[in-house]
Amino acid sequence: MTKLRSASLVLLTMLLVACNRVDSSGSLTSAVEAEKPAVAAAQQAAALQPVNKPAVTADGQPVNPLGAAVLEFHKRVQAYMKTHNEAEGKVPNLKRTDDPVQISDREKKLAEMIMTLRAGAQPGDIFAKDFQPYFIKLVQDDFAKRSIADRKALINELPKGMKVAVNTTYPTTIPLATFPATLLRTLPDLPPELEYRIVGRHLLLRDVKANLIVDALYDVVPIPT
Repeated sequence: MTKLRSASLVLLTMLLVACNRVDSSGSLTSAVEAEKPAVAAAQQAAALQPVNKPAVTADGQPVNPLGAAVLEFHKRVQAYMKTHNEAEGKVPNLKRTDDPVQISDREKKLAEMIMTLRAGAQPGDIFAKDFQPYFIKLVQDDFAKRSIADRKALINELPKGMKVAVNTTYPTTIPLATFPATLLRTLPDLPPELEYRIVGRHLLLRDVKANLIVDALYDVVPIPT
């Protein structure tokens, strides 16, 4: 009798479970059917959105945007230095290094040769486009920490009507003021032949030996207020 009762209980339990499965299945099926339009709409909307895939290296590692921009800047500086060195090889060496006239004459000839070799030079050829926002931020962050008097002292105003252009001689009437040391430490290093200059509100890259404006970022220095 006990065995029969146990068997009956087992059978009853199985029947209840089976019924629950049918109900659950039916409920689940109904829920899925009800959600289908919403799911389809979400998938369609997602398909219309642009896929924002992070840049990766050849081995699949994510690229650091700042690091990549600095590397590109250095590559362009090195490319310019090849042009500079080529120009140096085409211009006679100084016979006397203590003669200001000869020094000035060779400087002019070197500048003319570089200008010829870079006849199509444009702003941004070295200040790589991807790096320009970082340059601008570094300059503006540095100036934001300075007093108004300090900001004004660091800006050499251009004489009226004078412009500074890429691949032209750096104006000899503009004083070569000392570049802000704190800002210089934050900017990428340059070879000895090149230096940063601030003229007006522009950040310039100057060839020291040729007194030549190699590249320029215009209107990046904040206006003193």
